[in-house]
Amino acid sequence: MMNRSILLVEDDPAVAQMLVEMLEQADFVVDGPHASLSDGMEALARNMPAGAVLDIRLKNEDVGLLADDLEVYDIPYLFCSASFDHPTVAKHPAAPLIFKPALHMRLISTLQRMLH
Repeated sequence: MMNRSILLVEDDPAVAQMLVEMLEQADFVVDGPHASLSDGMEALARNMPAGAVLDIRLKNEDVGLLADDLEVYDIPYLFCSASFDHPTVAKHPAAPLIFKPALHMRLISTLQRMLH
C-alpha cells in the first residue's frame, strides 16, 4: 500500500485547517499541522512522510533547513506562500511553489503529480 502521509508545516491556524481539510478530502493522511520549524523537524525524524507541504514563513523561522532535510531523504515537498520573493524559494528552485490564494486550484493536483 502506498504511503499517503503528508507532513504539513503551517503556522496560520486558519490556513492550516483549510490545508488539512483539502488533504484529507484527497485521501492523504496529514501529519500536522506543525507550527514551528522544530516541530516539523521532529515530525520528520519520527515519521518519514511520502511528501510535505511547507509554509515558507513561520513567524521568525525559515523552513529552508527542513527542505534541506527532505531533499537528503528524497522526500518530495512543495512550498506554500503569499509571496514569491523569499530567499528559500531561490535556494530550492526544484520545489513547486503554490501561491496561497491559488491553494484550492493547485495544491492537490501538484501533490499527486509529485508523488506518482
